[in-house]
Amino acid sequence: MNLFIMPHPPLAIEQIGQGKEIAAKATVEAMNRIAEKVKSLAPKTIAVITPHGNVFSDGLCINIEDKLSGSFVEFGQPRIQMELNGDFQKALVLCSGLRASGINCLALDAVTAKKYEISTELDHGAMVPLYFILGQYKDFRLLHINIGYLPKTQMYQAGKILAEIMGDGNVIIASGDLSHRLNKEAEDYDEMGAAYDGAIVGMVKDNNFLSILSLDENMVQKAGQCAQKPMEMLIGAMDGYSAQAQVYSYEAPYGVGYMTAHIECTYEDKEHLISQYLQIKKDIDEKNKVREDEYIRLARKAINTFVEKREKIDVPGDASEELCINQAGVFVTIKREGRLRGCIGTMAPTKASIAEEIIDNAIQAAAKDSRFTEVQSEELDELEISVDVLSHLEEVTSRDQLDINKYGIVVTKDYRRGLLLPNLSGVKDVDNQIEIALEKAGIAKDDEYKIQRFYVERHEIENGMEKAY
Repeated sequence: MNLFIMPHPPLAIEQIGQGKEIAAKATVEAMNRIAEKVKSLAPKTIAVITPHGNVFSDGLCINIEDKLSGSFVEFGQPRIQMELNGDFQKALVLCSGLRASGINCLALDAVTAKKYEISTELDHGAMVPLYFILGQYKDFRLLHINIGYLPKTQMYQAGKILAEIMGDGNVIIASGDLSHRLNKEAEDYDEMGAAYDGAIVGMVKDNNFLSILSLDENMVQKAGQCAQKPMEMLIGAMDGYSAQAQVYSYEAPYGVGYMTAHIECTYEDKEHLISQYLQIKKDIDEKNKVREDEYIRLARKAINTFVEKREKIDVPGDASEELCINQAGVFVTIKREGRLRGCIGTMAPTKASIAEEIIDNAIQAAAKDSRFTEVQSEELDELEISVDVLSHLEEVTSRDQLDINKYGIVVTKDYRRGLLLPNLSGVKDVDNQIEIALEKAGIAKDDEYKIQRFYVERHEIENGMEKAY
């Protein structure tokens, strides 16, 4: 079985780049090299796993249409079009296999597209790799897969199912760009970007795919990449195989990291990587839980008890005076694999104690955050929980009094209020912080509104170490 990792920079296509593609010469040459290899393999079906298009938080999207088409109109070149035969039989079998394994997926056709107000058109994450392949080989059917932001275990299992359906004679491509935050002059630059890219390239070169699954989630999130989920699924396709990788190229001509690679797999009934990953994760989770302070432990206990027994716990008898006597607004945030899973809080105290505030908001975050489905019992061991205790609100008369890392803000107009916690990933500056808070509140930028600030005492475990600040 042959697997490939390919980036998807539209600028690498000559008609779109209009000279800028020269800066990505190594990538273009490597993409053509992959196309030559695919031609020599002559697969009947090519599966492309893409991080763009119809991407959902809770499931994969599988295109089951028999004709798949798209164009680069979004990039100013509507005449660059492609139409391919879809492998709808494999697509249907994949959907069935995913659902049988408890993995959510949407079988996308014209009917479901209309229902969910989405498109059946191919996205550029698929089209850029296919553009190069179609330049040399056309005799194949396409299986188009949009990732979902699912746990690694499910992405891995999805890849394993995909490989079983595809068989050894076909090709699977993971489309993804590495860090988008490599340009030191850009507002969204993050030093973790280069660290992530260096780690990924090195791990692929060394055939160390287990380490890709085990990468620090903080690094993955800060890198601002779109390759991690496609690669997790691709690694699942290697399950039971001996894999030998060759990196064809890596460069970052536009402040975005592009890696191309070929992975040749030979079946050897090898130890499953997912078993090794789960053991590593279990060890880390157990160490982290030992380091949790009483704020986090109380939130976790409240969540676990409610999810498993549908019961609300009482304040523990051994809770500290600080938790039992003091009052404050509290936010409880739940994450899974570094991604938000629920967050509910109160701006000011609504209960007799911080402990009661934590218990109520922990349950609400797990079961009542309308952005997410309720937390399930099988997720409990994988949850990362943090507790923010808010100070009193202070009036702000100048933006100079704000600091996105130190202060959270509340914006208010009449009955509308929007709150944003401090030190959040993705918040660029004070103006951006205010803009996000206004959007949450439904307040227009040119309206008159009041700004208040607050600081938080944040209780969390970061990189295996307890933090409270």
